[in-house]
Amino acid sequence: MRRLLVVLSIMAVTVLFALPAAPSSAGTGGHAAITITSNTGFSTCGCVTSGSGTAANPYVIGPWAVAAPSGGASGWSVKIDNSRGLITDYFNIFGISSTYNDTNTTDPTIWLVDVHTATAISGSSANPTGGNDLGIGVELDGSSNISIDGVSYNKGNGTGIYLNGSSDVSISNAKLKATCVLCAPHTGDGIYAVNSSNLQIGTAADCPNTNPCNDVTYDDGFGIWLMNTHDAVINQADADANDTGGYVLDGSNTYNVTLENSGSRATGNICISYNGQRVDTGYYTDLQGGLHIINGAHNNTIANDDFTGNTNGVSIGSGGNGFYYNACSGLNQPFSPVETPMGTGNTFSKICYSTTNISGLPPSTCKL
Repeated sequence: MRRLLVVLSIMAVTVLFALPAAPSSAGTGGHAAITITSNTGFSTCGCVTSGSGTAANPYVIGPWAVAAPSGGASGWSVKIDNSRGLITDYFNIFGISSTYNDTNTTDPTIWLVDVHTATAISGSSANPTGGNDLGIGVELDGSSNISIDGVSYNKGNGTGIYLNGSSDVSISNAKLKATCVLCAPHTGDGIYAVNSSNLQIGTAADCPNTNPCNDVTYDDGFGIWLMNTHDAVINQADADANDTGGYVLDGSNTYNVTLENSGSRATGNICISYNGQRVDTGYYTDLQGGLHIINGAHNNTIANDDFTGNTNGVSIGSGGNGFYYNACSGLNQPFSPVETPMGTGNTFSKICYSTTNISGLPPSTCKL
């Protein structure tokens, strides 16, 4: 009830928006899970619907509805694996609808490994037949030059988009919601990037002019967590009503990140009934709140953002809070070890916030 009241109050003052839905042609035909490990795979998979594999005319994989993962009960919908260096053709992935159940939180629906040709992933979604029973939406391992646009992974048991050692990646017009229960980091994040660089999150030309470009609301974890990830822009992101928090910039190799024109409101775990027990949603952590900059993250720019309505924790924090708010007991309980503070050179301007443990922040821009 507390979450509902907070969200309703936000809706009363915030313009509602809807991100573009997946293209209507997504999943118009059925196909088995797809695995490609060399150029030959494009001609033998029976999954290419157009294109010749050149930069000017890439292969198009999709639209397809995939009714079972690669392993039958677990696995992926589409995996393009260039770990042996045998893929040089160009391709795009369009309109993959994953309609099966998979309770493994680490199984991605679309998975690229060591892919470096310019690739677009668009109009793909997860529609499990039995509820919130899929893992990661899109996973990129050691890949670059990837555009992710118009995807919807709205009810998953794992991270919406996971970037691992990847660079030059753009994410726009995505709707990401991880709904795990009693989940461990990082299975409940909207976007989780580690050891990555040159990310453009919400900067594409087709982003809305006035509304958020990426919707990472209602995640059980965080909206966006960047760990040892540098040279990134997060623009026009909405991380409202997440059960743990909004944004985390983490690690001494997290720098030159700009978080702008974005918001995190009404975050905070709630107490639910699960298997006959009263339990807290979200992560067990001292990072509850709107934005935390931790473990030496430095020289980042925070501008024109709104971090209000965070019912537990702080609006903006350096390091951890030192406590965990237990929604079932209604009490703050000591937390150890406390996450270490941010590094130097982080700048803040035109920010709306209510609470912070950072001295010297500019006055809040919130209008009373």
